[in-house]
Amino acid sequence: MVLAAEIESPDGRYRLPAGTVLAESHLKWLRGWRIRDIEATDESAAKTTAETSAEPAGSPEEAARRRLAHLPADAPLAAALAELALARAEALAASRPTRPPACGREGIDKIPSPEAILASDPVLVSLPEVFMRIREVLSDPGSTVEEAAAVISKDPSLTAKLLKLVNSAFYARTLRVSGGLPPGPVDTLSRAVMLLGLNQLSTLAMGVSVMPLFKDIPAGCIDMRQFWRHSIGVGLVAKLLAVRLNDPSPERFFVAGLLHDIGRLVLFKQTPEAAGAAMAAAAASGKHLVVVEREILGFDHAELGGMLLRKWRFPESLEQAVWRHHAPATAEAPLEAAIVCVADAVAGATLPGCSGERLVPRYDHAAWEAVRLTPADLPELVETAEAHFEVICAMFA
Repeated sequence: MVLAAEIESPDGRYRLPAGTVLAESHLKWLRGWRIRDIEATDESAAKTTAETSAEPAGSPEEAARRRLAHLPADAPLAAALAELALARAEALAASRPTRPPACGREGIDKIPSPEAILASDPVLVSLPEVFMRIREVLSDPGSTVEEAAAVISKDPSLTAKLLKLVNSAFYARTLRVSGGLPPGPVDTLSRAVMLLGLNQLSTLAMGVSVMPLFKDIPAGCIDMRQFWRHSIGVGLVAKLLAVRLNDPSPERFFVAGLLHDIGRLVLFKQTPEAAGAAMAAAAASGKHLVVVEREILGFDHAELGGMLLRKWRFPESLEQAVWRHHAPATAEAPLEAAIVCVADAVAGATLPGCSGERLVPRYDHAAWEAVRLTPADLPELVETAEAHFEVICAMFA
C-alpha cells in the first residue's frame, strides 16, 4: 500500500510524506504515534514515491529515514536520536555505502570457525614488537612510568599519535571534567603516563598500534577511511559517556569504541567472500548486518572481535565490551558493554563514517537506561563529539 496523504507525528517532529510505500517499519511508527486510520492506495495504482514525495526516494532525508525506521517511535530517547540524525542527513550522506561491496559475489565455500579464522593469519598471530612489549608492561604490576615510556617510544609514529591525542582539545575537555588538566603542553611520554596513568596510556597505545594491521584490505570490500572514521566516532562518544558516569578509566572506552568492529575487518581480511555476501544479503533484505552475519556465518563480527582481543590478551573488560556490544545484558560487566552499545548507536546515527552496517544499530532499552542519558542530554553529547571529531580523525590519517 502507498500513503495517499502526508502524516505527521503528534509533536510535529516527524512525518511520512504522501507516496511512501508502506512497510512494517512504517506501521510500527504509526502505531507509536497512536494513529489508527490512514488514507492509502494500492501500490500498483499509485505514483512512485520519487514522483509524489517532497523527499525523493534517493534523497539523504529518505535514506536516513530508512536507516532509522526500525527505531521504536514510542521510546523518547530513540525519537530524540532520530531527530538529531535527520537534522544531519545531508551532511552524513557521503559516508554511507550506496551499493553492496564488490568482493564476495563469487559464492561462498565452507565457512571456517572463528578459531580457524584467527589461527590462519600470521599477521594476527605475530603482532608488532611494540604491541607485545606494551602488553608485557601492562600485565606487570611492577612496571614503572619510565619503562612504559621507553617501550612506546620505540615506535615514533605511535609516539606522535599519542602525544597529539593527549594534547588535543578533546582530551583537555575530558581531563578538565575529571580534574586532571595539566598546566601546559604534554611534550613527553613520561608526562603523558603521569597524566593518564600507566594502564590508561598503555591501553590506548595498544589500541592505536592495531590499526595498521588492516591496511591491506581491498578497497572493493569496504572503505577503510570511512570504517576508521566510524570507529573513532564510537570511541569519542564512548569516552564521553564514561566521563559522564565518572568511570576512573575512561581511556579504555575510547579503545573499545575504536576496536568494536575489528572482527568485521578480520572477516574481510580472511574470508572476503563470506563477509561480502553477508553485506550484500543485508542490503537486499533490509536486515541488520549483524543479524545476517549470524545467519550466514554462524557467528558475528562482535564475537570474532572479542575472541581476537582475548587472543591478544587485552584487558578482559575491554574484550567483553567489544564482544558483547550488540548484547550488553549477556556481558559479565553489562554497563561497559552498554556504553559501547549506546556509543555505536549515537555515532552511527549522527557522525560520519560507516563500518559496513547500513542501519542505525538497534535500540537496546536496557543499555540506554544503564548509561543514564535523557533526551535532553543527547544534543550536547553529539555536539561535543562533533566538535572534536575531524581533529581526532586527522591524527590517525
